Amino acid sequence: MSALLAGALLVACAAVAAPWQPDEYPISYWYGPPLEANTQETWQTAKDCNFTVCGPAGGYSVDDNRKMLDLCQAVGMKAMALDGRINWQMTADDNWREMVGRIVADYGSHPALYGYFLQDEPNYEQFQALGEISREFEKQDPAHLPYTNLFPTYASVEQLGTPTYADHLDKYLSIVQPRVLSYDHYCLMKDGSDRKDYFENLELIREYGLRYHTPQWNIILSLPHLAYRDPTAGEMRWQVYTSLAYGMQGLMYFTYWTHPDWEKDGQVAIVDSHGKPARLYPIVQQLNAEIRTLGKTLLGLTSTAVYHTGETPRGCRRLGGDEIVRLPDDVPLVLGLFTDAAGTQLAMIVNRRHDSPVEFEAGFKPNVVGAFVASPQDGSESEALLEGGKLKLALEPGDGRLLRLVTQFRYPEPPRPLTDIDFRFDTPADPEGWAGFNSLTSPKASDGVLSLTFTGEDPFLSRGYLRIEPDRYSKIKVRMKLPGGNAEGQLFWTTAEAPSFRDDKYLNFPVVPDGEWHEYEIPVGEHPKWKGQAIRAIRLDPTTGGAPKGTQVEIDSIIGE
Repeated sequence: MSALLAGALLVACAAVAAPWQPDEYPISYWYGPPLEANTQETWQTAKDCNFTVCGPAGGYSVDDNRKMLDLCQAVGMKAMALDGRINWQMTADDNWREMVGRIVADYGSHPALYGYFLQDEPNYEQFQALGEISREFEKQDPAHLPYTNLFPTYASVEQLGTPTYADHLDKYLSIVQPRVLSYDHYCLMKDGSDRKDYFENLELIREYGLRYHTPQWNIILSLPHLAYRDPTAGEMRWQVYTSLAYGMQGLMYFTYWTHPDWEKDGQVAIVDSHGKPARLYPIVQQLNAEIRTLGKTLLGLTSTAVYHTGETPRGCRRLGGDEIVRLPDDVPLVLGLFTDAAGTQLAMIVNRRHDSPVEFEAGFKPNVVGAFVASPQDGSESEALLEGGKLKLALEPGDGRLLRLVTQFRYPEPPRPLTDIDFRFDTPADPEGWAGFNSLTSPKASDGVLSLTFTGEDPFLSRGYLRIEPDRYSKIKVRMKLPGGNAEGQLFWTTAEAPSFRDDKYLNFPVVPDGEWHEYEIPVGEHPKWKGQAIRAIRLDPTTGGAPKGTQVEIDSIIGE
């Protein structure tokens, strides 16, 4: 690599802005109050609806924008400045960077400023200019967000300027290097259907946002227009909570204000054309309150996976059996999995039906020893009652629950070779490394006894990973209880030189299958294949030929002397 190329790469890497990290979950909207409604009462209404950021409002001069910022500061909100001097073509002017400086001078020091609106739904051909403009704003005013919004998946190739939507995202993120990845998708159609690519769009935005370490924002439908229907309360909740399950770290509504022409056609958004709360206002007000509450947790999480149950939407993944949360296959749900900075695992479960409630049981992997449900009202956590490792949940249409999972798992210690033959089974549930069960099942260590159930005619168990020095033991003592079977047992062994169980390394010994305790002494030291050999494994056949199926052998100890 040449020094020139290396230097260019370093400059490019240094130019990449850090991801946007807001203090509060961003909740905003499109199409804000018109110029004549730039009053404190107007912004207070938006504040009371639990919005945190005022969306772009067209037609404002610099003085109008400053007035908006003053009023928003008075009511405790921040605002995005929409200034006509900002557009992708501004880079055609040799002095465009000075223009950015003048815009920053006009707004950048105001406490209520959230960011600068750059562009909505750009084509690929505009990416280069937008990237230069965005980075210049970041350079001159790194405290505020240069904001651009993208097309949805149903945009045409001509609109995108790329052959696929995935390529559009990849090119946008690599060229523009935005601090947030924002897009819009309106899926609720007037004919009662939902767009089939709604979840696919969420999947792609999440995938590319994570790939480029860029927070993702979604703009959802709140205005009946064109081919889109008037959302119900369940549909509004569904849009919000499915977005949260996919890890969206900002939400916006299209639209907040109602244009008079829309109102004439019966198309009303969150407030009407006079700024008065309309039907959706209390619904959005409640949802925004929940987002703000849960957002305190969600902003600190990283999305690790998203799965579906029921019929799997296009482009999505069906929940398998190895995830930490288990959900019924036949109930339409969305499962979003997250981790926080400390590695704690969280899950958001959402009802994928926006027209009916669901009730179901959520199961968990055995390492989940507790779960806490976050309240969307006040953020408090309540411990969930797990019955048999399962949690009963009831979700209203489109609703979701955020769970913090308490996990505990004791990883087994790496095995070490045993240098003693001294098995007494004093630790409950610990068979002390005995395995390789043949015609024996259900091993259980309890009360100092290892018990196993006979299932066939050639029962044996073995213990490997031994490092027994040559001639360490001359005899092996076995104390056990046999319910029946042949009156003969066997002990096999392997050595460092001959590491397989074979018929040249074993001894028969008599046993008494009367259901009582007996101790048996096996004189291994007399065998020529034991003498002078380093022992690596032993195998015990409690009785040759087996015992009645379903009966048990109980072993108290296996000790070398």
